[in-house]
Amino acid sequence: MAKTPGTLFVIATPIGNMEDITYRAVKTLQEEVRALYCEDTRRARKLLSRFSLSIPAYPLHSNSPEAHYARAVEFLRDGNSAAYITDSGTPGVSDPGSVLVRACREAGIPVSPIPGPSALTALLSVSGFPGRDILFMGFLSRKPGKRRKELDALKGGPSVCVIYEAPARVRKLLLEIGETLPGAHVVIGRELTKMHEELIAGSIEEICENVDKIREQGEFAIALYLPQNG
Repeated sequence: MAKTPGTLFVIATPIGNMEDITYRAVKTLQEEVRALYCEDTRRARKLLSRFSLSIPAYPLHSNSPEAHYARAVEFLRDGNSAAYITDSGTPGVSDPGSVLVRACREAGIPVSPIPGPSALTALLSVSGFPGRDILFMGFLSRKPGKRRKELDALKGGPSVCVIYEAPARVRKLLLEIGETLPGAHVVIGRELTKMHEELIAGSIEEICENVDKIREQGEFAIALYLPQNG
C-alpha cells in the first residue's frame, strides 16, 4: 500500500520584527513538521532558536541542484511533513519557493500556505494609495536598458505598483523613475518593521530633489501611484 504523503507547509516569517510571526506558524513548526527547508540555514536557525524549536534545517534555494529538490520531494512522499521558509517574508513573493511547490504539486504532495508578514502588503497598508489594480514588480533588472524598458512599460498600466530595491541602487532607481514617470506619487519603506523603520512619502519630483538624503542602508520597498493610469 502506498504511503500517504506528508504536507509541505509554506510559512511566512518576520521581515524584521520577530514578534510578527504568527501563532499558527510557530504551532505548525512545533507540532507538524519533521524538516525545515530554507533559503539560508544560518538565518533559519536564528528563527528556530528564538522560539526554542529543534528541527533539522536544510538549504534549498534558487541555486540548489535538482537532486536536492528531488530529495525533499522524496522525504515528503515518504509520509513526512516539512516546511519551507525564506530569509524573511512570504516564500514565492520575490523570494525562492516556487520550484519546490511545483515539484510537490507534480508529485501529488499537498501544499498548505501559512500566511503572514510580507513587505508588499505591509507597505501597501500604509501607502494611502487607492485602487484594487496593483502590479507587483519585485526587483527590476540590474541592466540599465532593460530596467528602463520595465519602467516604460508601467505607462498606461495599473495605477499602483510596488518595487523592491537594494540599498546600493535605490537612489539611481528613484532618479530613473523621476525621468520615466513624472507626476508619480511615491511611498518608500526602508527597514519595515525593524527598529530603524522609515517611511518617506511625496511626489517623485520631491523625492528626486532630496534623493541624496535617503540612507543607502537596509531593505527598500517602493510603492508608486500613477494617477495618469487611473
